[in-house]
Amino acid sequence: MSNQRSLTAEERERLLDELGALLDQARNQGRRPGYLEVADALAIEAPLRIHKTTRLLEILLKRDAEAGRPLRSLLVISKTRPGRPADGLFERARRLGLCDGDSDEFYQHELTRLMPDR
Repeated sequence: MSNQRSLTAEERERLLDELGALLDQARNQGRRPGYLEVADALAIEAPLRIHKTTRLLEILLKRDAEAGRPLRSLLVISKTRPGRPADGLFERARRLGLCDGDSDEFYQHELTRLMPDR
């Protein structure tokens, strides 16, 4: 991901496909990757690696919701909020009308959809 220019639509779609595949693999393995692990796997370059990664996760969150799929972005966990995504993903979910003020209940519901055997 270049730090000198914006992504083309084709590059963004490729990264979103790679992100979806990465999260599907993590889900099948029962793993919860961190933001940095995702940024590394997608070869997202500095500056603002985590910000760029978060933006892709927000786009995937919206697309999964629109398709009626479990929200794979919620598998990614924050270093500052161990075991949970960063607050920005919950804010995005609220803006999309996916949850109200109770992000804990929403999150647990989505984790059950993502990893029913956990």
